[in-house]
Amino acid sequence: MKTKILIGIFLVFGISLVGSQSQAYLFWMKSRDNSINNIQSIEKEYKLDIPMVSFIFDPRGPQVEQLMSWLSSKLWEDKIYHISISPNSFTAKEVYEWKFDTQYTQFFKDVKKYNLRVVFRTMHEMNWGRYPRSSNPYRFKKAWIHVRQISRKVWLDQSNILFDMSVNARDLPAKWGKPAQTAVFIQCQQNLKDKLKCPTFEDYYPGDNYVDLMGVTFYNRGKWNSNRRRGTPDQIVNAAGRKTLDRLKIFSKPIFVDEVGTTAVNYTGAYNFDKSLAVYENNSWLKNQRLLQLKDFLLREPRIVGAIYFNVDLTNGLKNRTLGELDRSVIDFTSNKFYDKILDIYNAGKPNQFTVLYSLFNIQRVTLNDKTFFVKSSYAKPVKDLYSFTTTYVSWLAGQLNFLDETKRSWSLSKKYKRFGVVY
Repeated sequence: MKTKILIGIFLVFGISLVGSQSQAYLFWMKSRDNSINNIQSIEKEYKLDIPMVSFIFDPRGPQVEQLMSWLSSKLWEDKIYHISISPNSFTAKEVYEWKFDTQYTQFFKDVKKYNLRVVFRTMHEMNWGRYPRSSNPYRFKKAWIHVRQISRKVWLDQSNILFDMSVNARDLPAKWGKPAQTAVFIQCQQNLKDKLKCPTFEDYYPGDNYVDLMGVTFYNRGKWNSNRRRGTPDQIVNAAGRKTLDRLKIFSKPIFVDEVGTTAVNYTGAYNFDKSLAVYENNSWLKNQRLLQLKDFLLREPRIVGAIYFNVDLTNGLKNRTLGELDRSVIDFTSNKFYDKILDIYNAGKPNQFTVLYSLFNIQRVTLNDKTFFVKSSYAKPVKDLYSFTTTYVSWLAGQLNFLDETKRSWSLSKKYKRFGVVY
């Protein structure tokens, strides 16, 4: 009898410990139309407390400055903002020669002014020869260091901004080092790198002092004229000949999935638009299946601290024909499409006090009087203790303290996922 009691106590303790030590990834999405209203509509419709949102824009003109101010006033300061900035058509050389300094400086000033926490992605996918900043590692490194230095001149540091070096899952530099949307790309696989003398993302790395996160982008395309094979996240990011995720881990930096998405369209045989449309309209389980694979992938990879789902349907409900049926969205008010397994990924990545991305900013997300706030980690306990004391002894505030919810994990998770390994 005593033995059974002891085993029961151990299991309860184990479950509690696994839950308290779960270093959850943080997850949400880029809005469909890059707007605050879209994020607010999703929060309201599905009663979600969204911890992170993503925007892609160039910081120029008063309209973007207005948007930056709205991030804190309309979406609040308790969110991580994943923001991508592309330096227009400038080359890396033009970037380090100050051609985009005004825009970068204004953006960094806004981050400081509105006290935002930003995962900052700029000059992304430099290992793909489509963009002017790509295909020249020496110039890219100079440009990256230059941009980082601009942020420090306006007194930003890791408490507000994390620099995310975001690569494409495939190394595709432009032939002859001449990047363009229509360039001829080199399939620069590891076993051919020396022979082809082509750069891979490792060659662009500017140094440990200038990079906070290693980022990666990967998608699952469908039919149309690409006919790419549908793959799980593992098959895409660790494909033979590339092993992208394994190579990212070598840098010993936290890893962030900057863009991920999947089509709902998949079938055997040659491309046929009517067949694609029928699958899109009736086979929601295909995309839900992929979403569950993504959740499993994120849970198994504790080095991944966050992920952004690209909630954008470039086909507009398969009304437009694109390369690979890019119907990526999972919550789409325009086409009235909703793939419920996206909430499984969201729930598995809810914030808790051990969320790694928060620790990188040296903050904790605490809830006081039904509102959440970011508090410097060393201040979190005194703030909560003081608030608890106040609500205990001041009767009209009693019961208002709402501590941050911690994600509950079952004992079995520690056996299946490294992320939930017990720390003794």
